[in-house]
Amino acid sequence: MIKKSPKGCLLVFLACLFASCQGENWLGPYGREETDSLRLNNKYVNEWIYNSMSLVYYWKNKMTEPEDYTQSPASFFDALLYHYHPSTAPDGDRFSFIRSDYANLLNTFSGLRSREIGFDYQLYLRSENDKAIVGQVTYVKPNTPAVDAGVQRGWWFDQIGGIALNTDNYTDLLKNLPAEITLRFLNRAPQQTPENFEAYLNAMHVDTLTFAVLEKYAENPNYLDTVYQIGNKKIAYFLYNFFAFGPEDKSDRFLLETNEIFGRFKALDVDELVLDLRYNSGGYVMMSTYLSSMILPALSRDKVFCYFRYNDYLQAFYNKQYGEDYFLMHFKENFFPAGSSLAVLLNNLNLERLIVLTGEYTASASEQLINGLKAYMPVILIGKTTYGKNVSSLSIYEQNNPKNRWGMQPIVAKVFNSLGESDYTTGFEPDIELTELSVYDQSALGDTSELLLNAAISLILDRSVATQRSARKEIQTPVFISDETKIKGSLLPAEPDLNER
Repeated sequence: MIKKSPKGCLLVFLACLFASCQGENWLGPYGREETDSLRLNNKYVNEWIYNSMSLVYYWKNKMTEPEDYTQSPASFFDALLYHYHPSTAPDGDRFSFIRSDYANLLNTFSGLRSREIGFDYQLYLRSENDKAIVGQVTYVKPNTPAVDAGVQRGWWFDQIGGIALNTDNYTDLLKNLPAEITLRFLNRAPQQTPENFEAYLNAMHVDTLTFAVLEKYAENPNYLDTVYQIGNKKIAYFLYNFFAFGPEDKSDRFLLETNEIFGRFKALDVDELVLDLRYNSGGYVMMSTYLSSMILPALSRDKVFCYFRYNDYLQAFYNKQYGEDYFLMHFKENFFPAGSSLAVLLNNLNLERLIVLTGEYTASASEQLINGLKAYMPVILIGKTTYGKNVSSLSIYEQNNPKNRWGMQPIVAKVFNSLGESDYTTGFEPDIELTELSVYDQSALGDTSELLLNAAISLILDRSVATQRSARKEIQTPVFISDETKIKGSLLPAEPDLNER
């Protein structure tokens, strides 16, 4: 819901983080008259920011009082936040952010991207004592020029446009992509493992590829699904990369596809599910609820998936207006597709346990799925410790207002499972810890020899779990560089109109 008055603007979609707060400074080498006009517009936007934040921000009682309403909206927003600090504010905000264009903000959560490179990646230091950075391709996105160019999962890249990546330039190089990109890739791992990671990279084959960057791209979160018949076990595998309903507003395409995938799993009467969330950094809480409902044993809409706690003002307002049940999100037995009055039953697998593959970017709505289901069934994690985000946010913007194109994503609620648990701010530690990709394994996703999937299958079949793909001498794991802008977060359903108060 969108509220257009500056005072009550609170609204819309749902959502959570992408992380670091970046925004452009509107003040520059303008004439005095134009500068004054910009300051007046900043004042309008900043009043909207403050009025909205003073209603919905989770740390409302810790907000600072603004002094300058004419500064850039990005700076104004940042100054309001109760920032996290490990010693002085360990309960502080790590996730609220603002963007200068709300349309781009909303597109992010539906998988719509501009300037799409065509593959997902993770970043590492080339050596601990050097600024040089290398990226590794984690998966290649379908129907992109990167596929046609032959880019493959597991490849490394260390140059863009002939410029070597380092800790000073990698953000600009990777976020400001040209229409056509030239990357230097390192591939074909050496048969004999060198002494260290840098030597390993130096021994690899070099390929330089040039391909187009897509101006607009709609990614589908339903990346891969299959069923393996191994011995007397039918094992379903589902790689799901973010929680979204469809590529455009009021679309349920992705949800319908997900339900169809689980319908195939159900028809085959699978014994186990391996849910791969290693690249899933979040999305809509409601979609996480639907996916969890397809897994839950003894599905019932009376069971609580999660509940929310807001700031004191909102908590009291919602309780008075809508009652205690407002804070509860129950599991679902069906859903109504957009534009239809006929309910679609969810294909529930009624599983005894769930195996989840995790990584450093398993975050927010993914973690809420883990937290919500572990209250009802064993959930076994394989991979790396998850990101650690137990709060949710809301997309706030003024639609079609020429004076204000900004959109903000403040944290508005903390999330708990049905047992009142929300203790994963440092992430969920895996039951079986494995380093996905890096130098140990470059198998295709869905290949039963792939490190994490192979570990899950071994667990199901009561075999010993290998920590490396081969018996080659181990290289020390390279230093991982976390990119907070990859985190989608946990997006709340649209809020009631506070003008009702």
